[in-house]
Amino acid sequence: MKNANRKMTMVLHIICPIAAGALIYGMLSPDVFFIKKAVEFTGGTVHMPVLRTGGVFSGMVRNYLPDMMWGYSLVFALFCIIGNHGAGVRKVFLIAFLFSAAMEMVQKASFVPGTFDVFDIFAELLTETLAAWIIYKLYSREDI
Repeated sequence: MKNANRKMTMVLHIICPIAAGALIYGMLSPDVFFIKKAVEFTGGTVHMPVLRTGGVFSGMVRNYLPDMMWGYSLVFALFCIIGNHGAGVRKVFLIAFLFSAAMEMVQKASFVPGTFDVFDIFAELLTETLAAWIIYKLYSREDI
């Protein structure tokens, strides 16, 4: 039973940040590619204008927190897929960071809709480091 609880905790570390990032986009960013595609898919509105978007704090939340949440989830997802058996937490962190940085660079080249921002890379590095540290402290020495 202990092993099942650890797997559920790992899944929550993946799903909850993604949901939080999507919620932030839904509240603050109707112009983001993800929200536009969600509107097309649902055929209705997804935007929930709950927070004011003109302030510095809401701008920081809008621009960086969703990326941070998704970078955090990426590390946990990669660890669930290839960690412990295929790669240690350091390798998982390196793969996640390189993937995140590459996705930002692809935005710079206009292959993927989005706006390149070097601070996105730093924000993702911060949360990916946090996720790797949490995994290392809690899970890396055990089978999941």
